[in-house]
This record gives sequence, structure tokens and C-alpha cells, in this order.
Amino acid sequence: MSSSEEKCSNQYSENSAYCTVVNCKTNMDTNEYARDKLLPLPFSTKDHHKTILSYHKLKISFMCMLILNALLLVVVVICMLMIVPNISTMDDKTPLHTSDKLQDHVKCLSIKNKLNRLYRNGQMVENVKDDDKCSMEDLMDSFVQHVEDVMQKNKSLDSAAFHLVTNNTYTDRCQDSKTLHCLKNWKLSMNTTKISVKDEIIEVPSSGPYFLYSRVVINAKVNSHVNDMETITHSIRSSNTGHHFSDVETSMVKCGVIKNTMSHISYIEKIQYLEQGTQIKVALDFPKDIIMQPSVNSGAFGMFKL
Repeated sequence: MSSSEEKCSNQYSENSAYCTVVNCKTNMDTNEYARDKLLPLPFSTKDHHKTILSYHKLKISFMCMLILNALLLVVVVICMLMIVPNISTMDDKTPLHTSDKLQDHVKCLSIKNKLNRLYRNGQMVENVKDDDKCSMEDLMDSFVQHVEDVMQKNKSLDSAAFHLVTNNTYTDRCQDSKTLHCLKNWKLSMNTTKISVKDEIIEVPSSGPYFLYSRVVINAKVNSHVNDMETITHSIRSSNTGHHFSDVETSMVKCGVIKNTMSHISYIEKIQYLEQGTQIKVALDFPKDIIMQPSVNSGAFGMFKL
């Protein structure tokens, strides 16, 4: 009998009458299994050193990555601290810098040349130097005034009205006729917009229908005694080309001559559509056999756009 069996039999005899050999053998196998599990597996010294070396490499790599991450975090924090204040500063200052550049960029002379006027601080400026600078506000004021003037000009053309007078004591030959005498030296007595007047010619400022009128007062002395009634023709003439004038309206009146004096008052009116640039003249046709002395006491011509 082996020592194990002896221990089992002794234990059987001491502890219980019901213990069997099978139970003792099972207990013995459990103890042996436990001892086998607690014993380390056999391995070589070379494998042991490799394991330790791998562990050290892993530890060093982990420490390097940790240090690099820490450095990267520090760099990111520093960049944020430097960039964020600069962004807020740029946002605050950008509009001011933009406005300053715009103000310095506008030349006063350029505004005056393009708009034919310059307003600075609400006041019109006549004399402008080459290096004068204007703000955007000055540019806007000048532009607004320019638009208002254009609108006023267009409105005036739509309601154009003129009244002209002359006080020529002598009537001269019309430039386009050998028989007609034209009233000259017209002066503006009233007008709502600009009109071109030169010597005997009045120029229509804009196209449209007009009401035309003319009044002539004649008080002339003749060189010979005339007993019969004489005829004087008073007419408004027009031309689109400046040549070959034609009558728009005429008035023929027979005037009596008393003691070598001829008196005549004539008034004519006409509604007529006229093109822009049309030339107007007021003409008289005297008797051919009479040499007139100072004749026209006063003359008037007017027109207004319908």
C-alpha cells in the first residue's frame, strides 16, 4: 500500500465509517490538479528578455506620445490666445479704415468735372484745387443737387414760357429776305427756362405744341403825302433749317396816312407744333413805294408750351 492509500485509510478509520476509497482518490486527484495549475509553465531566458524589452519600448512610445500631445495642446492654446483678440480688434476697426480710405480716395475736382457742381458741407464750391479731397458725403450732396437740377430743368421744359420785347425805332431788312423787315434785338422780359436769342432769331428750346403771340405798334412818318389807304403785313415766320422761312401766321391791316404819319397796332396769335431748334422771326412788310422813317415804337413776342 502506498503512502497515499495509507493516509486515506487512516482518515477513513478516524473520521467516518462511510468513507470509501473512491472518495479518497477523488480528493487526491483534486490536490494534484491544484498543484499543477499553481506551477508556472516552463519558458526560456531568451523569451523572458524579449518580453521585458517590448514592454520598455511600449512604455517609451507611450511617454513620447504623451509629451507630443501636451506640446500640441500648448501650441493650440497659445494660437487661440493670439488670434481671437486680433479678430475682435479687426472687426472693430475695419469699418473706420474703409471709410477713411473712401474719403481720401474721392477727388473734389473729379466730382465737379463730372457733375458740373461741387457741394462741401452743404455749400456750393466754385474754386477747386487739383489736390483737394472730398468725403463720400460731399459726393452724395453734389449728386443729389445734380439730380434735382436736371429734374427742375425737365420740368421747366415741359412748362416753358417766354415773353420777349424789343424797342427798335428802325426796322432792318431780314437776313433771308429783300422785302421784309424783321424786328431785332430781342430781350427776355420773362422766362421759365433758358432760351437762345440772337439778333432777329428766337430758337425753340424743346419740341411740343406752343401758343405763339406777337404785338407790334407802328407810328411812322413817311416821306411823301399818301391819301390812299396802305397795307402793312405783320407775320410770325419759322424755319427748321435756318433757311427758307415760311409764315406761321399773318395779319394784314390797311392803315390810313394822315399828314405823312402812319399809325398801326397789330396783334396775332397761333397754336403751332414746333420742333426743338426751330427758328422764329417776327417780320413786317411795308408798302414798297414808301420810305419809312423811325417806325416801330414797341414790339413783343411770346410763347408758352401747352
